[in-house]
Amino acid sequence: MTASPGRPAAGPASDPRVSVVRRTPATWIAWDNGAANLLDLDLTAALNQALLDAEADPDCAVVVLAGSPTAFCGGADLPKLRRTGTSAGFAAEVIRLLKLVPALRKPVIAAVRGDALASGFSLALLADVTVAAEGSRMGTVEVAGGSWPMIAQVPVRHLLPPKVATLNVVTGVPFDARRLLDLGAIADLVPAADVERRAAEYAQLAAGSGALAATGRRALKSMSPSAGYEADLDTAYELFVAMLGRSSEEEA
Repeated sequence: MTASPGRPAAGPASDPRVSVVRRTPATWIAWDNGAANLLDLDLTAALNQALLDAEADPDCAVVVLAGSPTAFCGGADLPKLRRTGTSAGFAAEVIRLLKLVPALRKPVIAAVRGDALASGFSLALLADVTVAAEGSRMGTVEVAGGSWPMIAQVPVRHLLPPKVATLNVVTGVPFDARRLLDLGAIADLVPAADVERRAAEYAQLAAGSGALAATGRRALKSMSPSAGYEADLDTAYELFVAMLGRSSEEEA
């Protein structure tokens, strides 16, 4: 994180690819795992732990998910999951992550400085406020690569207009971020160099309710029209694991 000074939050990240920095009033969680910033089992588990630590930190009023400077998140590292036999463990952790973000008692901001694809797109949609870089691509991409977004499609289907969500899921063609701004799915679109600054401004605004956010955000979640979201994620777990099992057998 370079836009403004910060200090490490209490407790080290459990994975060296994850950095947790306090920039009052927010805790910024960033991760960097190669050009596409892909997720694997250990990295996803570390993100879950970083979120839980921020939730428990009385000095943290807002959480900012920041990805890396060039890519927010490209989704799962499928070849690694197959190679290491960690598909089921990863699926459990990523579903835990996609359930945890909307359940936090603190507002969540997404600072999308590059592409947000597959489950990375899900994370960007789940944030209360998403600031994206101009020209960034956002959407599921699995179908274009011969797969299917078994898990990523759940937040997409719940949070975007139905036909818009279906178009992305069944084609694997991501949206330009401007399209999502027009739909109201993201809050702001700025040059990449300004994403951190704008996200920090939103974090400052979101901290305005202080301790009341803990009650208010939980109440907001209970009013969500997306009934069945967690159950859909549970179903997606079985489908994801079965899909990767079939593809491994075909490769063999």
